[in-house]
Amino acid sequence: MVPNLTRKIFAILLFSALAVFSFFNYRIKLGLDLQGGSRIVYRLDFEKALASGQISASEDRYAVLQETAEVFIRRVDILGVQDITIYPQGDDQIVVELPGRDHAFTEQIKRTIINQGSLRFRIIASDQDDLSLQAEIEKLRTWRQAHPGEPASAFNRAPEAEGGPRAGLQWFDIDPKVLESDPEAAAILRAAADLDAVPVRAEDVLRGPPSNPDDSWDFTGADLGFVGPSVDPTTGYPVVQFEMVEHRKAAFADFTGTYKGRQMAIILNDKVHSAPEIQDRLMGTSIISGGRKGFTYDEVRELVTVLRTGSLKIQPELESQTYVGPSLGEDAIRTGMWSCLAGGALVFAFMIGYYWLNGVVACISMLFNGFLLLGALSFTQATLTLPGIAGLVLTIGMAVDANILIFERVREERRKGREVAQAYKNGFERAFVTIVDSNLTTLISGIILYLVGTGPVRGFAVTLSLGIISTLFAVLVFSKVLFHWLVFSRKPVITEVRMAQFLGKEPKVPWVKYRRVAYAASSVLVLGGLGVFFANYRDLLGIDFVGGVSARLRLSEPVAIGTMRDRLPGYTVLSLPSEQPAPGGEHSDTFLVKRKLDPELERVLEEGGTSEAGKVAQVELAERLSAGDGFPGLAAQDPFPELSIVGGRVSGSMQQKAVQALILALIAMVIYMNFRFKEMRYGIAGVIAVFHDMLFALGAVSVYSVLRFGTAEINLETVAAFLTIIGYSLNDTIVIFDRIRENLPRRKGTFAELIDLSINQTLSRTIFTATTVFLTVAVLFVANRQHHNALEGFSLAMLVGTVVGTYSTVFIAAPMLLFLDRWSRHKKVEPAAGETR
Repeated sequence: MVPNLTRKIFAILLFSALAVFSFFNYRIKLGLDLQGGSRIVYRLDFEKALASGQISASEDRYAVLQETAEVFIRRVDILGVQDITIYPQGDDQIVVELPGRDHAFTEQIKRTIINQGSLRFRIIASDQDDLSLQAEIEKLRTWRQAHPGEPASAFNRAPEAEGGPRAGLQWFDIDPKVLESDPEAAAILRAAADLDAVPVRAEDVLRGPPSNPDDSWDFTGADLGFVGPSVDPTTGYPVVQFEMVEHRKAAFADFTGTYKGRQMAIILNDKVHSAPEIQDRLMGTSIISGGRKGFTYDEVRELVTVLRTGSLKIQPELESQTYVGPSLGEDAIRTGMWSCLAGGALVFAFMIGYYWLNGVVACISMLFNGFLLLGALSFTQATLTLPGIAGLVLTIGMAVDANILIFERVREERRKGREVAQAYKNGFERAFVTIVDSNLTTLISGIILYLVGTGPVRGFAVTLSLGIISTLFAVLVFSKVLFHWLVFSRKPVITEVRMAQFLGKEPKVPWVKYRRVAYAASSVLVLGGLGVFFANYRDLLGIDFVGGVSARLRLSEPVAIGTMRDRLPGYTVLSLPSEQPAPGGEHSDTFLVKRKLDPELERVLEEGGTSEAGKVAQVELAERLSAGDGFPGLAAQDPFPELSIVGGRVSGSMQQKAVQALILALIAMVIYMNFRFKEMRYGIAGVIAVFHDMLFALGAVSVYSVLRFGTAEINLETVAAFLTIIGYSLNDTIVIFDRIRENLPRRKGTFAELIDLSINQTLSRTIFTATTVFLTVAVLFVANRQHHNALEGFSLAMLVGTVVGTYSTVFIAAPMLLFLDRWSRHKKVEPAAGETR
């Protein structure tokens, strides 16, 4: 049954050893929602930037703030798996929230953020440039005496008439690291002046050759194409290698050729890092070194990240740093963990109770799958968040589904009279194609979501992709090896296929016959749900999308975080370190609270600005937190150290990228299914069913909230649930489509009858897979209903998606395939009829 058995056992042992190694050498990182972390606030000094010419008076300051926040995101979470939350706050602040309390990690992030990333290439000025250099040196010396501590770059802004540098000349300080670690290089740089500063030719005189004077020789970081780590071949030290973009390579070659023999200053953040002599015409490639002792590997990695992600218009200033508790809340995390364990136990009980010894093997396989997946998450240092857990839930569902597919195939083979060993062999072989198709389709969508998406979409994609790979290995290799030992050994443990029987004989339900009723019901429910959503979308969207109020507040005495949440319904409440002695880890006197903008506050914000809106929000909080009923009330002094209007965590560009990722993933699904099924209609029918399921779930969450059954918002966690629904629904659909493809060569009767036959043959698998996923999510939903946390909306969307995904596979995807088949046949007949006439 298992060819190359020794190799497969070796692979199992190897991956198990790698997982154990990862557990001992790396730890699984938990996200902000699960463990809390550092909250760092940066401020942009717009007035200072305006005075220094970094921005113009006409520039939209909020646009600059948003642009800076997006550069932060690209820098600190370039892979999208770290669960770092970044959003604008007020008129001039950006908040960065980092998971955990790892001091080294936090400091590295802070260094990366404050690096402005401004890179320039300039020719060091000399007497041959007819700039009266000695007189310019005296000017700078005089200016420095009047402005002690100011950088040399500030001197460049002084008007020439008031003692500033002459036109065509600029000054930049030598990087302190070069001064300290490389005296020889420092001496070379000081040769132009003895002020630890270097004079360079300004960009306005760096024009192209007479043959092409309009070709600018003002090279900056924006002209870089490739940027990556490398090693200096002469010193062996780490360096940053760069290459100009294609359309600037010729200009760079002309520039270096013209100034051959001169020193080219490489200026990063207004400091000269190095000034190598141009020895030859450079065709767009060079390196940035860190002096004689070179950069460290960490410095190279940080600099590469900064240069790849773009420069900042304004240098951010650190304003505050505090620790915050988990955004889900300790109670929600405990409830979520217990409900997940309870749901998992129910799934295991169902598998063992229904499939007996086969179910035991499936449970062992799923445990091995989880072991490999957690090892992979440890090794890749991906941060596990609630969206990541959504990927895990989908992985468990697909692993259960793969086992059920195999077992039901084995049952079919035994019904046909095959021997037990042959039934297991055929069962694995026939289920193989379906398992690979359904998992590969989801893997392709996961890869595209990762490549195009951002933030939580990427985090979900990483967990999902790793989970699919581990599932395929666990089911198709590990389980197969176990069954080989149980069935094909000299003394087999399994001598008969023993499983419970739920449906008895194969059903004969004419499913396609009811398609019009299903279409009508779906249309009414989907359109009705969408109508509710669009009529109330501002109320339904969470703070992640619309922004809101954020306040750090102090109480007169410590209270439990649960008490605060009861006191402030509708607010997200996070605990901060207590200033007074607190009786337990869940008690504090300092909290960070957030809530989205309501219509009244939006009106005040529009009419009176952020300052007036902040005052209104403060009054509302003060009223809700007044002393009484055993509640201590606000602190007498400075009860609101910080209160402002915050932007959404999901910026416009993030929303756009999420939509792009989703569309590309669906297109990729259609292309792959066209490749596998040789016809486009399979992919189109599958995507239509997926859209139906997402819109249905969106409508269900909207109705649930509007009718006050609970508090479920459309936030990042709900988006993760929608992504999970896509994978689950598509997996369900492909199983039936694979059976239709398998039955086509043996077709007897109409295509509609073939579809009914295929649905009936896979009906037990469809019901049991839906049941196992439903059990897991139902326990999570029941445990969190009306608890005012993110798990409520997440589990509700998943619950609806599980039921609707099963329904749409039978009543939407399969009938749509029939419609497209008839439509394509009709289109083929039309031309022939025209020719006849």
